[in-house]
Amino acid sequence: MSEATRDRIVSALAAEESALRDEGVGLIVDHVLGQKLRDLVDLEGSRAIVVRALTPENLARIVGLHIKPGWRRYAEHVQGSGETLGAFVPEPSREKIRRIVGKSKLPRGKWAQGIVDPVLMRRLFAPVWANLLLNFAKRLPVPGMGGASGAASAAGGAVGRGVGGIAGRLTRSVQERAEKLVDAGRTVMGGLGAEVEKRLQAAAREFSDGAADMWREALQDRLKSAEGRELVAQITGQVVDHLMMTKLSDLHEDAARLPILDMIDLVPGIVGHSAPRAFVQEIVSGELAAFLAIEGDRTLSELLGEMGILEEVRAATVTQIGRIARGLFGSPAFGSWIGRLLEA
Repeated sequence: MSEATRDRIVSALAAEESALRDEGVGLIVDHVLGQKLRDLVDLEGSRAIVVRALTPENLARIVGLHIKPGWRRYAEHVQGSGETLGAFVPEPSREKIRRIVGKSKLPRGKWAQGIVDPVLMRRLFAPVWANLLLNFAKRLPVPGMGGASGAASAAGGAVGRGVGGIAGRLTRSVQERAEKLVDAGRTVMGGLGAEVEKRLQAAAREFSDGAADMWREALQDRLKSAEGRELVAQITGQVVDHLMMTKLSDLHEDAARLPILDMIDLVPGIVGHSAPRAFVQEIVSGELAAFLAIEGDRTLSELLGEMGILEEVRAATVTQIGRIARGLFGSPAFGSWIGRLLEA
């Protein structure tokens, strides 16, 4: 090929406006789009490249630069939003969810049996129950229990002596404590009459109103204590160790009881309904902008080189493109285009 011919071809392809170049690009794109997907990807070669790229260092970089900041951006976006969960679920999908929940079987949780030593649980919660029961006992209008009236004390001295030791015995098991309190209440109501019964009922109502708060405060104190923290650490360790030894097949037994396929069927409707919403659009646009702000000025070669897979990706790409190009260059349409290019 003479230099004049070469220069003429380069000029035709590099011109600001070139119908011939556009036609050539169209031929390439059409040829690639016409390939079967299995022919576009070398599955075994791609697998080896992906595995090599998934090093702890590469994953740590991705997590540190993109995933963790992305989660923080999402959290900030959600906090300032008035969106509700229902806004992302169209009514037809809601009805399907109701039907799915209605017919779903609860997981059996066989794999969770023995996950925590019951002795540890009793040791953790026994003082909390004792605290709760003591608070209830103090409110009872029973002589010797901390809440009796003068009339009740006068009328029930003997009874009071019979139940006065209950508070001291609350260090025993939770079941024993509850039974003692109930027995004491029955004894007093039988010995002191309707007035004390009313006071017992009032005390019970008053206690029930604040029982949740009392329980929460007692539990918080227990968990803050040195013994409580140690017990929680032991329980947590047992749970983790149990899970690590659990067979995947056992976990799948629970998952198989759920209508997974029915739930998957919900995805198209929910995603299609949610994607156009401003909330989602802003998140997607923000994440793309954030990614380009970090990686946008770098070349693909730099990124692949940093991941240690540049040579492998380049070799695989050249091989695949070369095979596809061979079919393109041998096509009648490309031959016709080359003829017109040489004549340009």
